[in-house]
Amino acid sequence: MAATSENGAKFSYTAPAAADRTSMTSRIWAAMALATLFVVGAVGASAALGDSDAPLRPARTEVLGRTISVSTSISGPSSSTSSSPSTTTTVVTAATTIITAAAAQPATLTPGPLAMPSPATPVYLTDTTPALDHVPTTDKVIFLGIDDGLVRDPAVLDLLRKERVPLTLFLVREPAVDGKSYFQEMQSLGSTIQAHTVSHPQLKSLGYGDQQKQICGDLTDLQNWYGNRPTLFRPPYGEWNETTRSVVANCGLNAIVLWRGATNDGRLDLVGETFHPGDILLMHFRTDLLQNLKLVFARARAEGYRIGRIEDYLGTGPAHPMFTPAR
Repeated sequence: MAATSENGAKFSYTAPAAADRTSMTSRIWAAMALATLFVVGAVGASAALGDSDAPLRPARTEVLGRTISVSTSISGPSSSTSSSPSTTTTVVTAATTIITAAAAQPATLTPGPLAMPSPATPVYLTDTTPALDHVPTTDKVIFLGIDDGLVRDPAVLDLLRKERVPLTLFLVREPAVDGKSYFQEMQSLGSTIQAHTVSHPQLKSLGYGDQQKQICGDLTDLQNWYGNRPTLFRPPYGEWNETTRSVVANCGLNAIVLWRGATNDGRLDLVGETFHPGDILLMHFRTDLLQNLKLVFARARAEGYRIGRIEDYLGTGPAHPMFTPAR
């Protein structure tokens, strides 16, 4: 068929056969389908990857009970080019940093350099249910007892993770239950829970029955909360009498623990100007405990002393896996 263009030039046009028209139509539909699949795939990839210009959201994980933030890292951009020279597709990949809590702290810690190894054999005590302000030993060792449990400073836990020394905690019942998770963590860091009465009375003003309620009344609870029944007793204010000794023995406790030195407000008061082998110190769960512990640790290092575990030196137990060797 002949035709004339707009400028009058003639050209010829031959219509395609029916089979050719069908083949051409199929190719057009195939190209449209391929384009549709390409668009759908690009939209899906964009939704999965998110907006590359959006701010990063930190990944959160738990380590030792504290929430920390770790920023996700974005690699790229990396480019891949399709077979068509006119089309370029950019793919952005995201990587997430993962921290596992299990690796943060071993199940059982090892003693720190300031901790005195347990003695091969306990000291020999001549008295039944003795009242001790020191442990009879020639070792350059001191013993720390911390009373009550009213103030629970997380910074003290941080210090104990670093130092890993044995401590004996003489807890009153109410703080012992209110601060159970705190004191259980102290246990894992080297501390042992012992008895200090139910409500912190002046024992010498009480008769046998009331002393028995105070001294024996929370021993089973302490065992249920902390896994071991107490073996030692510290009387509030350091006041006791022979009735107290009798009750302590009848409750199954092995000794009355007193002290030769005490800390307050960053001050250390001793019997004498320096430590003596076996000295027992009095400390309290107050706002100054962190300061007082640092003071005692520094003084012990300066005088060549180490911190011992009184339960091992007296042989009363309970054992502690961090310090007590298997026998």
